[in-house]
Amino acid sequence: MMQFFIFCFAVIGKPVNAACPLELSPPRVVVRFGDSLSANCTSLSDQIEGMGWESPYGGVDLTQGVTSLPFKIDSVPEWEIGPMCYMNSRDGDQCTEVLPVTVYKMPDSVSLKNLSTVVEGQQFAIQCDIVNVAPARNLSVLWHKGNYIMKSETFDESSPSPVSKSSVLTLTAHRDDDGAEIWCEAKLNLWPEEQGPPPVRSEAHTLTVLYPPAFIDPLNETLELSAGEKMTLNCNATGNPLPSYHWQFLQAAQETHKNQNENYPVLTRPFKFPGIYTCTASNTQGTVTKYFTVSESPYPPAFIDPLNETLELSAGEKMTLNCNATGNPLPSYHWQFPQAAQETYKNQNENYPVLTQPFKFPGIYTCTASNTQGTVTKYFTVSESPYPPAFINPLNETLELSVGEKMTLNCNATGNPLPSYHWQFPQAAQETYKNQDVNHPIVTRPFEFPGVYTCTASNTQGTVTKYFTVSESPYPPAFINPLNETLELSAGEKMSLNCNATGNPLPSYHWQFPQAAQETYKNQDVNHPIVTRPFEFPGVYTCTASNTQGTVTKYFTVSKPPGIGSGVIAGIAVFVVLVVLLFGALMYYKYALRKR
Repeated sequence: MMQFFIFCFAVIGKPVNAACPLELSPPRVVVRFGDSLSANCTSLSDQIEGMGWESPYGGVDLTQGVTSLPFKIDSVPEWEIGPMCYMNSRDGDQCTEVLPVTVYKMPDSVSLKNLSTVVEGQQFAIQCDIVNVAPARNLSVLWHKGNYIMKSETFDESSPSPVSKSSVLTLTAHRDDDGAEIWCEAKLNLWPEEQGPPPVRSEAHTLTVLYPPAFIDPLNETLELSAGEKMTLNCNATGNPLPSYHWQFLQAAQETHKNQNENYPVLTRPFKFPGIYTCTASNTQGTVTKYFTVSESPYPPAFIDPLNETLELSAGEKMTLNCNATGNPLPSYHWQFPQAAQETYKNQNENYPVLTQPFKFPGIYTCTASNTQGTVTKYFTVSESPYPPAFINPLNETLELSVGEKMTLNCNATGNPLPSYHWQFPQAAQETYKNQDVNHPIVTRPFEFPGVYTCTASNTQGTVTKYFTVSESPYPPAFINPLNETLELSAGEKMSLNCNATGNPLPSYHWQFPQAAQETYKNQDVNHPIVTRPFEFPGVYTCTASNTQGTVTKYFTVSKPPGIGSGVIAGIAVFVVLVVLLFGALMYYKYALRKR
């Protein structure tokens, strides 16, 4: 009975008001599947006749004489519901308000896979599987390493029912990550936030990273000792697996030390033989070497590796510039940095033979080793390795914007050489943007054209492409000409009824013709915004435009012009006869004049 009343009112009643004096409490609901749901609809109008709730579950029939009406479902049985409160006014108007409902389900499980031991520098991926969660469009997956959130991912999922999702975290193994714990957690971002359930997290995985040895004190050492003085050479190194050690002694010392166990990180003996003692620390991942220069007599500095060096490094890669020199007294060191690096390094202690920093500034690094006996200089020419472009934010993006809203598309990429950019716009936008400079990493414009915006970043090493899918936010239909229309046409005259409406999604149309016309037009396609026919049937033509966001109706009242009376027709006939007689008399008069 309630549904029949609403249908009839939509056809023969007045148009729905633009402003609906209904208030929902709460204004929207978040509910777990199978739990109960309740809300209240209150009318703010003093002209109310009755109210009701329309819903396949828990609907309430039209109730007369109330200004507030509750709605309740004991157990929500569906993943997508939209209860609608409606109000009938005394003047015949009806207005409606839909209660937005989000139905959710927490995942059955959250787990990690692809777990293994990794090698430093190796790129590896760990997958987080989230099983049976809804709605996935509200799902966030957070990746944790210790107290640090490494990545957050959301999903473009239209289905409201439970689905399973996976998130992949790709990392490059580093020795600092050895022993770190990684886990993922699934969180539903629901409104209001305080009603949202707590996140569900996976078990933690402890990373095992294999990496080559690195000396705890990486600098080569120079010692000046008195004969017989205790000589301690410390070659301790970190590494996974733990490194083993091998010492190489001076030629003169080899015979003396040949029967001694050399697999120790620290060598302790009375000083007897000056020269260079070499320690090698090794494991399955690599080998490093450290030199101890032990002397008695003073001599000028001499670089252990005397040749100038040229290095090509990637940004952030470990830069090790070894300026180690022997000498007695031990040499002091002075570094001169490229111009761009001087501000950064100005407060650093430069008196080290080995400079180890993440590579940042290309140029010539100059090392001078000095003592009382002399000075030597070594040059390190360091340049950046060329590498192809890589987007700072590598994920393709999906945006939903309103017309005129600020649209910012960020395509910034790193690369050496610096990349150039090229944008390709949707077909509809190309004419508008054709004269604009598109060699920019960021496009900022008012949103006008939906579609796929494609950004390409290129340099001599390669090309990468990123896609921005931009769509218009959904909104209900609105007639381009919203006023009802009244037309007066003659029989057979062209009748054009324009019901065009905007809306997203694009609206569909339904026409209802006058009673006399329905038999004639019953087999014709009425899903068009414009009806064009010879005028035949007067009456009210009703057009309805609908999409998922709502429905609007427009009325066209078409009638014939008033008829011509019989007295007017008789007068016209007499006038025509008089004109004919007058014309005949005139012709006769002209003929008579010619006869004379």
